[in-house]
Amino acid sequence: MMSTADVSGRPESGAGSIAGIGTRLKAFIVDSLLSVAIALLAGFKPGQAGYDVTVWASFLGIELLFVAVAGQTPGMRVAGAAVVRASDSGRAKLRWVAVRTVLLATVLPALVVDVTGRAMHDRAAGTVMIRTR
Repeated sequence: MMSTADVSGRPESGAGSIAGIGTRLKAFIVDSLLSVAIALLAGFKPGQAGYDVTVWASFLGIELLFVAVAGQTPGMRVAGAAVVRASDSGRAKLRWVAVRTVLLATVLPALVVDVTGRAMHDRAAGTVMIRTR
């Protein structure tokens, strides 16, 4: 049986390994709370017209802006994760971060992972979410 390191070329645990579901979930929760805060600060209340769209758009905006500029969202920073190019662990180019974000907007690709643990939106964009610690 092949280990994750054999398939992905990354360590099985620790810094540089592919982020697992716990790390991803922690990052998602933090970024979701930030998105809700943005909607509330913009004057929207839960149940009000435009609230859901504002939360969704804020989440995607956080994803696009922070991954493009810093390689990680605030939630990823808290969770100890970052997004890098799968080929050489360098910073992902804006166009690939945009592809990743558009696919993330559909939700399903983020839930579909391959044998190495990479989600569909990361595979399509040539990126991988790794642990930073």
